[in-house]
Amino acid sequence: MIELRPHHGMCIGQFVGKGYSKDFVDNMKYIIGKLESDNPYIKLVCHTDAICVRCPHNIDGICHSGQKVLYFDETCLRLCGLHEDEIIRWFDFKNIVKEMVLEKDILKEVCINCSWIELCIKNIGCNY
Repeated sequence: MIELRPHHGMCIGQFVGKGYSKDFVDNMKYIIGKLESDNPYIKLVCHTDAICVRCPHNIDGICHSGQKVLYFDETCLRLCGLHEDEIIRWFDFKNIVKEMVLEKDILKEVCINCSWIELCIKNIGCNY
């Protein structure tokens, strides 16, 4: 099982190989590969996850982006009708995010003040 922050379900859908560093990008590609090839169960968590492992804001397992990313997670969960610590198959989660956020064109509502939002909007749904 892979732990995944809910808002990362949206990030994955727009990922085009850009990120904080080469290590971050390589890890993101690896996680996406695992999700897409294995359709594993994921646990929706509102703390650092498998993608955060190589993020520069992750210091000793704690996200130093603070309330901003917690808001992203909580909003994603609310809009998708899901809950923290829920266990769900990746493809099911991916489809819910696509239907409840991306197709409704409310990504900006979830990702307010995200430094990557313009890139995501430009590439919306490229991996879905």
